[in-house]
Amino acid sequence: MIQLRKLTLKNATKEYCNWLNDKEVNRYLETRKATINSLKKFINDKNKKKDCLLFGIFHKEKHIGNVKLEPINYKEKTAELGILIGNKGYWNKGYGTKVMNLIINHAFNNLKLDKITLGVKANNKNAIKLYERVKFKTNTLRMELVRTSHKQRSAK
Repeated sequence: MIQLRKLTLKNATKEYCNWLNDKEVNRYLETRKATINSLKKFINDKNKKKDCLLFGIFHKEKHIGNVKLEPINYKEKTAELGILIGNKGYWNKGYGTKVMNLIINHAFNNLKLDKITLGVKANNKNAIKLYERVKFKTNTLRMELVRTSHKQRSAK
């Protein structure tokens, strides 16, 4: 059984640090290195913010990852979503889909949001498949800069 619970300082563990220090886990993340103190600061900072909801992902009481809505714009009814299944033993077993369905349900039904966005690197194929599975749509803008003569212009 998967549960989402507010992440607390007691969740800043060596195992959590190990996820973020693992090159395979962090290859698509901004974080490349973590300590227990940096995790405590991160959790504390996020929990103080009114426009952020940071949840731990728990399977039978075991912390296996995190999911976050930030920033949440309550006026515009939008939020950006981020997810990490840090424990590699839970990869490719459907947990990402379950978590996404839980957080989407919470965002739309409890927070009354109208739109959720997320960013994903083009080479993160597993994440893209997950997001498509839960009905996210690709909405990209491709821009190019083309030099003509000695002036630059945007190509459309």
